[in-house]
Amino acid sequence: MEGSYKEKYSFIGEWYDNQASLVRRFNIFYYPTDDTIEMYDLKNRKTFLRRVKVNGITLDNFFIGSTLYILGRLVKITDFACEHTKERLHKDMEVTFAMIKPVPTKIAGKIITHFFEHNLKITKMKKALLTADDVNYLYRTQVSDPTFPFLLEYLTGQLVYGMELVGKDAVAISKELLGDRDPAKAKPGTIRALYGTDPVKNCVHVSGSPSDAVKDVEYFFPPAHMPTSRLRLTATLSNCTLCIVKPHAIREGKLGAALEAIDEGGFDVTALNMFIVENINAAEFYEVYKGIVQEYKGMVEELASGPCIAMEIVAKDKNVNTAVDFRKLVGPSDPEIARLLRPHTLRAKLGNTKVQNAVHCSDLAEDGLLEVEYFFKILDL
Repeated sequence: MEGSYKEKYSFIGEWYDNQASLVRRFNIFYYPTDDTIEMYDLKNRKTFLRRVKVNGITLDNFFIGSTLYILGRLVKITDFACEHTKERLHKDMEVTFAMIKPVPTKIAGKIITHFFEHNLKITKMKKALLTADDVNYLYRTQVSDPTFPFLLEYLTGQLVYGMELVGKDAVAISKELLGDRDPAKAKPGTIRALYGTDPVKNCVHVSGSPSDAVKDVEYFFPPAHMPTSRLRLTATLSNCTLCIVKPHAIREGKLGAALEAIDEGGFDVTALNMFIVENINAAEFYEVYKGIVQEYKGMVEELASGPCIAMEIVAKDKNVNTAVDFRKLVGPSDPEIARLLRPHTLRAKLGNTKVQNAVHCSDLAEDGLLEVEYFFKILDL
């Protein structure tokens, strides 16, 4: 290989080719000096993609199990391709699985912020309903524990947030952040000491080891091309509206604050999933703004610039129109104007510019259901 390893990192990536119904494998080279990517087709033994800069992809995006959106293809990183890359990145890019148990949305928001502030990045996330089988699998190392029957009863049929967390020594750090399984014994300031009530209702479960983490993530987030009835998304599709926390806000660690504000504003999050929206889908989704809003191109690029979180929102008060009321909570599209006129709105608190305005929500009442269906039915397929 030309050039020293200091100038490039190498990984093995897989892309599921729908047309051919097979998995294609590549060597993917990342050059940190200019954020460029090169792909080499392992089967055909030839360069598949010459060095090119891909919007939104930096070294942070490369870890085992990550999905990269490279020129119209979703490529999954499955391994390091050389020892040098492994030695340099292995501990910095460790993966773990965390599950937030049934807690109020604003507590879930505080826990997510806690992870972010300790350099654990959420790279996959969804809300799902647990079955007894799921609980048995996720707690397989604790089945003989005296608390297990209570855990099984407490979690079966409940909505939880599953997350893949990535960061330096993620497995050990996440366990340290949670504290003792019994909140009464947990160190002050740890998540369970702050928000837990007892060894069963202790807010969060995390994987016990790196090998368990890999299995837990694969279980909770099965690959797209493997249809499974397991842990489906939980959209109700009734008196609902869509909220998207945009990629820039996810990167800036604002997801937790958004969840807190949604809860305090009188709304429930009935479904949630992290998506990587391809450019073509972002353009289709924002089609109504084309030629009307001058930021259209920027809006499309922002939505496709990295992972976003889409949520189905439902008002706690069943007598209000969710889409209309939630629109008021989100505020004007320009955060500057929002800060002047509606300082308590989401965009006033979390937005930067008209394009990076932290959240998208359905504009019209009749669009709420359509937009939820677009994310939770069409894109989910």
